[in-house]
Amino acid sequence: MADKAPDSPGPDQDAKTTAAQPPHDNQTAKDDLADDQSYVPAPAPKKPSMLARVVTKLGLDFPTVAMMFKASLPSIIGITMYQAPLVSGYFTTLGYLAPITSVLALAMLPRSKFLMNMLLSLLCVCFGAAISLLALWSAIQARIHTTPAGTEPTTHHVYNSSQSAVLGIWLFANIYVGNVVRAKSPSFNLPIIIYSIFVNVASTYGTFLSTTAQAEAFVEKLLVVMLVGLALALAINILVFPVSSRLVVFKELAGGIGLLKKTISLQKAYLVRLESDDMFAVATRTNTSPALQKEGEPRLTKEAKAAKALAETGGKMRELAGKLHADITFAKREVAWGKLDAKDLSHTFTLFRNVYIPIMGMTTIIDIFKRVSERRGWDFNEEDVPEDIVAEKLREKRVWNQVMKQVHEPFEILSEAIDQGLAHAGICLEILPRPTKSPTAGDADVEARGDEVKPGEPGFARFVDERVKAFHARKGELLRTWVKERELAAEEERLAGIHCSCSTERREREQSQLYVVLYMENLMHASSQAVQDLVAFADRKVEDGTMSKSRLIVPTLHRLRKWFWATLANEDSSAEQTPDLMEAGTIVYFGDGYNQKKDPEHLAPETGWQRFGERLRNISAFFGSEESAFGFRAACATMSIGILAYLEKTQVFFQEQRLVWAMIMVAIGMTMTSGQSFFGFVCRIGGTVLAMCTSYIIWYIVDGRKAGVIVFLWFFTFINYYFLLKFPRFIPAIIIVIVTQILIVGYELQVDTIGEESAERTGQRYYAIYLLAPYRLACVAGGSFVAFIWTIFPTPLTDRTWLRRDMSATLYLVANYFGVINSTLQATLSGVGGDVNTPHTPANQLYHIGRKIFGKVMMLIPSMAQHAEWQRWEPTIGGKFPREAYDDIFVRSTRIMGYLTLISYTLMHPTRVPTEDTTEDEKRPQADDDDNEQAASTTPGTPNISVETSSRQWISALAEVIATLKPTNHTILSTLTLLSNALLSGQSLPPFMPLPRPYEMTRRLIALDRHHQHDRNSEHIHVHDGGSEDSEDNEGPFKLFNARTGHDDYKDTRRTMLGLAGPGGGPGNVLDPKNMEQPGYAEFAVLQVCTTLVCDDLEGLVKAVSGLVGVVDFSFRVDRESDSSLSSADEGSTGRGGKGKRKGKVD
Repeated sequence: MADKAPDSPGPDQDAKTTAAQPPHDNQTAKDDLADDQSYVPAPAPKKPSMLARVVTKLGLDFPTVAMMFKASLPSIIGITMYQAPLVSGYFTTLGYLAPITSVLALAMLPRSKFLMNMLLSLLCVCFGAAISLLALWSAIQARIHTTPAGTEPTTHHVYNSSQSAVLGIWLFANIYVGNVVRAKSPSFNLPIIIYSIFVNVASTYGTFLSTTAQAEAFVEKLLVVMLVGLALALAINILVFPVSSRLVVFKELAGGIGLLKKTISLQKAYLVRLESDDMFAVATRTNTSPALQKEGEPRLTKEAKAAKALAETGGKMRELAGKLHADITFAKREVAWGKLDAKDLSHTFTLFRNVYIPIMGMTTIIDIFKRVSERRGWDFNEEDVPEDIVAEKLREKRVWNQVMKQVHEPFEILSEAIDQGLAHAGICLEILPRPTKSPTAGDADVEARGDEVKPGEPGFARFVDERVKAFHARKGELLRTWVKERELAAEEERLAGIHCSCSTERREREQSQLYVVLYMENLMHASSQAVQDLVAFADRKVEDGTMSKSRLIVPTLHRLRKWFWATLANEDSSAEQTPDLMEAGTIVYFGDGYNQKKDPEHLAPETGWQRFGERLRNISAFFGSEESAFGFRAACATMSIGILAYLEKTQVFFQEQRLVWAMIMVAIGMTMTSGQSFFGFVCRIGGTVLAMCTSYIIWYIVDGRKAGVIVFLWFFTFINYYFLLKFPRFIPAIIIVIVTQILIVGYELQVDTIGEESAERTGQRYYAIYLLAPYRLACVAGGSFVAFIWTIFPTPLTDRTWLRRDMSATLYLVANYFGVINSTLQATLSGVGGDVNTPHTPANQLYHIGRKIFGKVMMLIPSMAQHAEWQRWEPTIGGKFPREAYDDIFVRSTRIMGYLTLISYTLMHPTRVPTEDTTEDEKRPQADDDDNEQAASTTPGTPNISVETSSRQWISALAEVIATLKPTNHTILSTLTLLSNALLSGQSLPPFMPLPRPYEMTRRLIALDRHHQHDRNSEHIHVHDGGSEDSEDNEGPFKLFNARTGHDDYKDTRRTMLGLAGPGGGPGNVLDPKNMEQPGYAEFAVLQVCTTLVCDDLEGLVKAVSGLVGVVDFSFRVDRESDSSLSSADEGSTGRGGKGKRKGKVD
């Protein structure tokens, strides 16, 4: 974690130099210092040693080494235990399973995750013991009932086909059910692998058992050896370098605080660059100096370097936020000895989230300037460009340069408040370490400090409040600067004789400038208030004694029950359609979005018989699901090898050559998608070859002596866990390496302990290590190959298909999220949403559904990234996979989700105006209950704005205008849904998509205002936006059909435009700059800027998806030698059709 931005040579350092002092020649500075006789050069920093540089480069810090040591202990302890005669005498040839089970238990996991995995593993092992004993008993009964009466018992094995058939059926069923559970619930992944090992060993060795007593003894040993492995992992996890999930969350919060500080520092540097640089210029320029030019590559501009550094830090922050979103759930479930309970952790996470959302939102200014440059055609190198375009760009650049100069000082105040506030909250909540006092400072330091208060000390919140008040006091200066520069730009245009052809165009441009200015200002206000809330919460935890002492923290029964059902169930809960509790006697009717998806082939069941039929259909749907198909594939793959254990001529061969491990490789290596399977196949083969080579080194470097072999086995296991920690992508391959090393070396140690005769008593032939290692390689390679074949046979489920479906689901969830935000906006402005903290009110329902959708998108994003990487390993048969298009869809959909999150945050957190009489209790966020888990996410009730009568009239007018202009929001929602369905089904898009233009709502309001002024009493209103709407009498080419009511949704609201008037008299006057001080205007500006960014990305999504699925376009064009053309449709609609069209002949 870094408390400040690193001193890297780049935009940050340049910016700090620019802000601190005027440009100064470096050589002149050196000469001045040389003339100063008192100048003593600073000693050069000591160069680190070679070992230190290697350790730093490899990332071998103490936490990494500690986790490597911790993870390597369980397996080596299990092998060492087996050397004791008492242990080896009991387990005989099954002793190697204890260290293997301990490896699969993953003792290095944080405690909460490990305990969940341990409980599920115990459940699977115990259930596997019970079901295996049942299978062995039924097989023995089959042997007994098919053995002729009077047959004398023999000491050697006698084949029985009935016993083998019964065991084969049980094995197939167990593998099928286990892998279905594994596919449905990812939390069962490792426990089901352990379960599969248990049933594989029991079902294949069961053919050699002829009595129930033998079966009971064998299952008991198998159960005990696996429980010993789990016990070893449990003891190591709890006793050796214990790491709780709470500690992981605290470390991530500390890292997040450091990244936020760095983001603020880089943001400040970027804004300083914009005071003089061209924010609309291209990101690169050609190097003119031969010394700087490298192979003709263009050089990034300083502004582009600053933007790149800021974007990279923002990406790291978003990645960390995704990890926090997943880890906070485990931290709240944990039994721990600490200070902050589950509610406090949830509260802290939500407050931290409230801080990073507006700070990350400020980084979108890079994207805003880039899109303005592209839209207006300013992304050029100033060569062969018309002078009027260059002049227009320079005027816009000057406006923004002056605005950024005015932003500098307020942002300096804000950055100090955020930096110090985050440090104070982190220290008080013990997320960050308290700074140590220098022992030599003594009383002199105290006297020098005076009344200065440092972060973490009592009363520091007043310093943060003063900084925030100082920032708020500069609020109007930014807007006044923009107004002044706007007037100067208009005067320049007038003196230059430039007359805008359309006053509406100039007003749209000025209005968009105002929106961006207010957008930046509102986000800065929001971040300062979020830091105030975090500081107030931290101080309250200190004042009420929470941070004074540690105590036992136990999760509530309700939380444990939710954890249990969340682990087992994989279904979405629908919202309850209950009356609104905010007003007695009022019924609230919820839309279809609150309910589960409808079945287009069946209506909802009404009678008992229909409900029984629904359950029967669920059974049928289960067997037809992809999870069931995966379980069937896994069972078939296992039986492809396991069949050798149940045939008379191959049964002994199967046991002698240990082919059960080929079956276990199937259990470990079976995946649902072909790309992941092929990648895993290559990794497992490579890992096994590596394990074979290291096994030779481990054994022969000490000439097979036990003590030396065990030490070297631990050392190589220790090294293997480094790659597991640093390269999580290769976890399956690394686990195979560790398991194979244990199988090879552990078996040799086992034979050396119990003797060759005892080792062969179970039917396994003894091999020396130089023969055993290649045989293990053959088993692993065979099992992995069989798993790969059954993944792609008879038809593969490719990662490319999965990626497409994930992207379709993401677009659909984004559409739902936008619908939730739209409903929240309407409920906020109309005041009918109720209290967001009261269960079952519309505001509460919207909040919880929005959080649920956000969580699903957060889970889909890493899934899409993984499938995008795995699809590289799939062989391309036919045309090339359009990776660029899918990457574009992925980037744009995640960006849209980020913009919508910012809109949602702005709606739920209206800016507060600090006053002198504001009490601390009013600043502090309200506590919440355990069910809502939305601490500090909302203020009590629907976001209300305490305003005077004129402000209420303005908000009412704004609410009516937004309600009237609903088509702009409807088109976004409809387009996202249409794109999702097209991507899922593969069917073509319509040729004309209802895409709103940027600042469409502003354009509509300006047009409405112009009509209102020209013809206030007119009965017909025309909105000239490309012909999308016409007069009421002539309803135009289409009507906006409401799928919920079946009526024209816009027709009923057209007449309301006639009487609609804001405080200035016209409907468009609600956006007049004189209203920018009104409560809600800044939030409306954020809504407009983010909606514009959404519209831009939506247009890109339409292009990308239409390139994948095509367009319903039957137009044609006939080209003749005379250059005459005949078209059945407008040429603009056939722009996409040129590529890929068939050429025909016209007689």
